[in-house]
Amino acid sequence: ADDNGFGFLERMRAFQADSYDKSRKRNIRYSLATPRSGLSCINYFNQRIFTLGGLLIIAIFSCSSLLGQNRKLVKRIGFHQTNINDGLLRNNKKVLIGNDEMQMNSGGSSGNHTRRFRQVMQNEMTSKKYSIITGRNFDGESSSSISNANNNTSSFSQATEQNRSRIHHALNPFALLPGDLPGYTGWARPEQTLAGYFDIERSSHPGPIARDIPSSSTQQYTKYHSVVKSEDKFSLLITCNNDKILDSNRESLVEPPYLCPEEGGSLFYLRAYGPSVISGNIIDHHNRSYSVEMYPVDPGEYTVELVVTFSSPLNFDDLPINRAKSVAKTQSSLEYENEEEVEPGFEGYMVAGFPLLIWVDPLFPGKSSKQGSVDEKPLCNITQLTDSSPLSSLSKGHWQVIDHVARFSHQPLTPDESGVTLDGYRMGLNSVGVRMQYTFEDCELLRIRDIFDGMTNGTGHIIERCLDNLNYDRSNITNFSRHDFDIEKQNNGTVGLDLATVGLDLAIGRRVDSFNGIHIIFIGDSVMKLEMGFFTKLVTDPRSRSIFQGLKISFLETNGGIHATMANVTSKLNAILENEGNQSKKVILFNTGLHDVDILCSSIRSRSRGSKEEINDTKACVDLYREALEDLTRVIDAYPAQIKIFRSTTAGWQKYGNYGFSWPATSIQPLSRSPHVVHYFNEIAYSTIQKCCSTISIADGYWITLPRPDHTQTSDTNQIGKHLVHPGYEILSVFARRWLMTIICGLCSGVLAE
Repeated sequence: ADDNGFGFLERMRAFQADSYDKSRKRNIRYSLATPRSGLSCINYFNQRIFTLGGLLIIAIFSCSSLLGQNRKLVKRIGFHQTNINDGLLRNNKKVLIGNDEMQMNSGGSSGNHTRRFRQVMQNEMTSKKYSIITGRNFDGESSSSISNANNNTSSFSQATEQNRSRIHHALNPFALLPGDLPGYTGWARPEQTLAGYFDIERSSHPGPIARDIPSSSTQQYTKYHSVVKSEDKFSLLITCNNDKILDSNRESLVEPPYLCPEEGGSLFYLRAYGPSVISGNIIDHHNRSYSVEMYPVDPGEYTVELVVTFSSPLNFDDLPINRAKSVAKTQSSLEYENEEEVEPGFEGYMVAGFPLLIWVDPLFPGKSSKQGSVDEKPLCNITQLTDSSPLSSLSKGHWQVIDHVARFSHQPLTPDESGVTLDGYRMGLNSVGVRMQYTFEDCELLRIRDIFDGMTNGTGHIIERCLDNLNYDRSNITNFSRHDFDIEKQNNGTVGLDLATVGLDLAIGRRVDSFNGIHIIFIGDSVMKLEMGFFTKLVTDPRSRSIFQGLKISFLETNGGIHATMANVTSKLNAILENEGNQSKKVILFNTGLHDVDILCSSIRSRSRGSKEEINDTKACVDLYREALEDLTRVIDAYPAQIKIFRSTTAGWQKYGNYGFSWPATSIQPLSRSPHVVHYFNEIAYSTIQKCCSTISIADGYWITLPRPDHTQTSDTNQIGKHLVHPGYEILSVFARRWLMTIICGLCSGVLAE
């Protein structure tokens, strides 16, 4: 299975059912090609052969023919090589040269036809010279080889726009083009915005001017606003300008309708996409000017979007806007208490002059990044998996595009490419059409196949090897729980909760002094439940559908905010300690943030605040959060656990770039429910933990999720609330594998050395 979990989840379900649903019908009329893998070949004949005599003869002849085509298909060159037979994505160290020929059976009955596609020789590029070798274009035109030995200017400074496009797709054939990701998706937004008032004053990497390039290529080359070297900081300076403008008749100058705040304060969303999808940082200089910064790594063409989210927001320290209004709390209508004061609404308009196109040159020609191949990177260590500041994770990794349904290099992954499934929608195959994986710049996360491969070669699952490394006798350890693989729970994001509940009940209900394995404790809200669900799959034995012996998983819920749940969390932690003592290895992953933001800061939750004795509604929400987090972290800091990680709060309530549900047409999206407030809370968390608690480390949840509003939890109905705050499979996979790797690094690092 690939690391994003698509094949993993499908195969685990297939393991439960022992086979795929053979009753599924395939509509040949709308199918672009016959199945091209061994598994698809079997399904193909299960659905189409009508006589027992014909089955054996035709299956032997046709399967050998189709698998022969498969051998040709896996030779197709892209950023990754896909082995269709086993569903694994493997990284190529080299890109082969020249033309390749692929035969596809169109419609299952018409004859084979041949398509040629262009491939680019990338592995022979050097720091001083590179060559582009292409075959024949789809339109039949011959394309010539291009060489460039000029090392004084940008690597591709002599290339035409057409050749840059070829290079762009050669470096990553799945690279995104302008418009490939959703932008504004229909939320109600106010007419008032300063989006049209900003000017780009300065760029760190100005585009080429005519005197720097041959006149014959000036028009094509200057398509790019800037040309940046991989891993360089790309920055822009933008300024809000409210100078007089021409009136509607273009006859006289008039004052614009809005004024730029003299001390700044506007909020933005920054995203760039191409070979990868990245976010960046906005620095407010408090003089109407803002610096826009990002660090592109993968070379190629990027579309840079800068979106005004709130032109003139409130100070976060002033939230909630209607606190201490005791009269309003007694009213029966929530709308009544908001008649006088309303939070600013989310705007989501692109800044004037955006989107921009920039070109990123390779750091080392011939390599897609400074490491060239993920196989050359070392495995991540604890320092690389954790963070020292709210911004440190921004430059640690990025989302790399690994598949695009609308690209020629795409190879089908779903059992029936002509249909749609909920899992296919969740993984992007039946929705936005794009799949990504998170890549650390300097190290590599464990892959799913690395975690499970030991079960086939006799060395055991990575958790089994860890327990052996700790000298635990797993044969005498009680297996506390089973995982029922309930599909409905999977859809609702509650996979693993039955397991966690059983483990916790056993720990609290009777003494379990004999347990000396690893007790994994999750503390958090519904996002943490989803992370735990994916993590549970990683440590579940597919043979018994139970978590491996020697493990116990518990979940302590903080839904409603830490104010409302602090007593419950503390009592359950104490119960676990009382029953297990110090014999077990305890590891804690915790978070509190989204519920605290929503309940403490939102103007529409004043009745909820008023009903809770633990909340002093006369205080600002940021002060209440700081106090509650101090209480929680002091408890965890003193707790005898070997590993304690606070996962920063995910970028909830993203509007721009989200999609897949119906927005109400008359409701604004308030400031308090925005990733900006979440980031402010994360800054409080970093400061609080680093001041008080030396035993607690912090792992990022914010910067990993911020660039991915396109990838959130999906259900049959796509409820707005869950869809806006719950991350999707690709993100959960990163979180779960990182947490598993942190446990391995902290308890049995020798396993990784093996």
